[in-house]
Amino acid sequence: MRQGDKVLGLVCLLTLLHYTGAYMRVPVLPLYATAHGATPTQVGLVMGAHMVVAAISAIPFGLASDRWGRRTLLLGGMALSALTSLLLPLASLPPGLMVIYGAAGLGVAAFTPSVMSLVGDVAAPGAMARAYGWYTMALYAGFGLGPILGGYVAQGWSERAAFVVAGIIIAAALAAGGMLPRVETGAARSAPLAAFDQVRRNRRVWAGWIATVSGLGLWGAILTFFPLLARERGILPLEIGLVLGVQAFVNTAARVPAGWLLDRTGTRRPYVLGGLVAAALATALLPHASGRADFVLLSAVIGAAFAVTFVAVGAALSEATTPATRGLAMGGYSTAIYIGMGLASIALGPVMAGWGYAAGFTLAGAAGVLGTFVTAVVWGRALKPPPPSPPPRAAS
Repeated sequence: MRQGDKVLGLVCLLTLLHYTGAYMRVPVLPLYATAHGATPTQVGLVMGAHMVVAAISAIPFGLASDRWGRRTLLLGGMALSALTSLLLPLASLPPGLMVIYGAAGLGVAAFTPSVMSLVGDVAAPGAMARAYGWYTMALYAGFGLGPILGGYVAQGWSERAAFVVAGIIIAAALAAGGMLPRVETGAARSAPLAAFDQVRRNRRVWAGWIATVSGLGLWGAILTFFPLLARERGILPLEIGLVLGVQAFVNTAARVPAGWLLDRTGTRRPYVLGGLVAAALATALLPHASGRADFVLLSAVIGAAFAVTFVAVGAALSEATTPATRGLAMGGYSTAIYIGMGLASIALGPVMAGWGYAAGFTLAGAAGVLGTFVTAVVWGRALKPPPPSPPPRAAS
C-alpha cells in the first residue's frame, strides 16, 4: 500500500472522530444554555460566536499550515477542540459559554484547512476526487453521528456528560494523530504576500469559493427553516429528523462513488455547476411538496447534488493550487462555508417571516442559481484538471 494511502486512511479516521466529538456539542449546547437561563437571542450569540471566529480565522490558519506544516495545525486544532469541550461543563452563563465556544471555533478553523490540504498533498496521481470522496464521507459521517450521540448522552445522563464524552472522543483522535507522519511536499514555502497574490489571481480558486458560498447558502436555508416549514405542515419532530437524515445519508453515501466518477471523467466544472443547479431547484420546490414522501424525495436529491458538487469543489481547489498555497485556498473554502450558512440564516429570516416559506425558499433557490452563474463565469473554460504533481514523501 502507498504511504500516501495510509496517511489518507488515518486522516479519514481523525476526521470522523474529531467531527463526531465536535458535533456532539451542536444540539446539546442550546439546551444547556437555556436550562441555565439563556434567552433565544443569547443562544444565537453563543452559537454565532463559534461561526464568526471560525470564519475569520480559517484563512490565517490555512496560510499557517502552508508555512508550518499540516500536522502542527491539525494536531493543535484537535487539542483546542478537546480542551474547549471539557471546559464547557464548567461554565453556565452566556458570556462564559460564548468565550469557550468561540475558542472552539479556533480549533475547527485550524483543523479543517490543514486536513483538507493534507488530503490533496497525499492523493495518488489521477485519484484526487476519490481522495476527497473518502475524506468528505468521513466528514459527513461525523456530522451525522455527532448530534445523535450527543443527544443520546444528554438524554441518558446530562448535557455536561455529553460535553465530557465529546472531549474524550476528540482527545482519542488527538492521540491517534500522533502517528501521523510529516509529509514532505517538496514545494518551496511562499512568502505570505506572494501566496495571497497567487491565490488572488487564481480564477478557479475564486470559482470554488463562490460555489461553496452558493451551496452552503442552500444548506443553511434548509437546516434553519425546513423544520419550521415541516412543523407548519403538521410533520412531527421525529419525521423532520428522518427527512434531514435522508439528506445526510445520501450525501455521505454518494461521496466515494462521486469521486470515482469525477476521476473517470477527468472534469470538475460541469459537476459543480450541475450539482448546484439541482440543489437550488430542489430547495425552491420544498414549500410546494404535497406530503412526506415528496419531502423525502427532494431531500435525497439535495443530498446527492451536494455530494457531487463538493467532492468536485474540493478536488478542483486542490488541483488549482500548489502545496505552497493549498492551505490558504482551503482556509478560504472554510470561510466560505460559514459565510454561506450565516448569510442564509440572517437574510432569509425576515423573508420567511414577512412573505412566507414559498417566497423564502424560492429566493434561496434563485440565489443558488445566480451563484452558479457567477461560478461559471469566473471559472471560465477550464474543464480539466492539470497534470498530477509528483506524490509527496512522508518524512521518516
